Amino acid sequence: MTKLIGLTGGIATGKSLVSDYLQQQGIPIIDADLVTHKVEQKGTEGLKALVRVFGRQILLPDGSLDRRGLGQIVFNSPNDLKALVRTIDPFIRDEIFKQLETYKDDELTVLDAPTLFENGYAHLVDEVIVVYSDPVTQLHRLMKRNKLSIVEANTRIKNQWPMQTKCDLADTIIYNSGTVSTTLTQVDKWLANEMK
Repeated sequence: MTKLIGLTGGIATGKSLVSDYLQQQGIPIIDADLVTHKVEQKGTEGLKALVRVFGRQILLPDGSLDRRGLGQIVFNSPNDLKALVRTIDPFIRDEIFKQLETYKDDELTVLDAPTLFENGYAHLVDEVIVVYSDPVTQLHRLMKRNKLSIVEANTRIKNQWPMQTKCDLADTIIYNSGTVSTTLTQVDKWLANEMK
């Protein structure tokens, strides 16, 4: 049976950099964001469930999900965010287990999940890696990447668990406030230990 590694971090801390690098090394990746997009596609049971909770206002004219519109609703209301997670989570879990089955013979598989702790996926994995960057770097990256104001970026960061809490629960912390090569050297070291 494959060893399942949970890879997480804060929004814009560099988790995707680590995930992409591990994939380049031949490690299978289950990307929770891609899984979420898949189960929320037009015509899926996941999207129908979301419409039942939030109404047709979350749909674009073509019937697909208005992610930006839904984001504005849930990131400004803790209750709506909980309702979103509660509604879509069963569909995400089913798809994760389906994908995991295809990798059962691999030595390692990575579950790349930004909300690994928040959404209760940590107990599914054998080991947790947290990708950390200092708060100023994280804020600047998020504003630049998502074209957000400082207020919008801070709101999104505050909707996740504090980075210190995640680091306290991690088996391994990858520090990503410096250069890419410094970050990837840490990943190489971790991978060498895992593959012994």
